[in-house]
Amino acid sequence: MSLQLRGRTVAVLAADGYQELELWYPVLRAREEGATVVIVSSDPGGVDSNLGYPLLPDGQADPAALDALVVAGTVTGEPEYSAAQSDLIRAAAEGSARVYSVGNSAAAVRRSLGADSHDRWVAFDSADDLPDLVARLSRDLSEG
Repeated sequence: MSLQLRGRTVAVLAADGYQELELWYPVLRAREEGATVVIVSSDPGGVDSNLGYPLLPDGQADPAALDALVVAGTVTGEPEYSAAQSDLIRAAAEGSARVYSVGNSAAAVRRSLGADSHDRWVAFDSADDLPDLVARLSRDLSEG
C-alpha cells in the first residue's frame, strides 16, 4: 500500500438510487490510499442504493478543504442531487479541487457547472471505468 493520498480530502456525492460500485469503489480505494473521505448524500438523513442498501452520510464537506470530489451516478434516470450538492460541485470546481463524475452523474455535473466541460472536471462513462477514475484521481493528487 503506497498511501499516495495521505493528507488529502476526497468527498463523494450520493443521491437516492446510487449505483453501489460507483460510490463504494472510489470511497474504499481512496481510503486505502490514505485519504480522508467524506460521503455527502442528497438527503441529510441518508439515501438508499438501487438495491435498497441504506447509506448514512458523514455530513457536509467544506469545498475549501477538498482536494477532489467524486460524483457517483444512479442505476436508472438522472441522479437528483440536492441544491447543497450542486453548490458543492460548483464550489469545488471553482476552487482547487478536481471533480470526477461517473456514469449518468455527468449530466448533473454539467448542469451544476453550466458547461459541457471544465478544466477541473473529468467524466468517466460507467462503472467499468472506475479503475481508471481512481488511477487518474491518485495521479492528479500526487502531482499537486
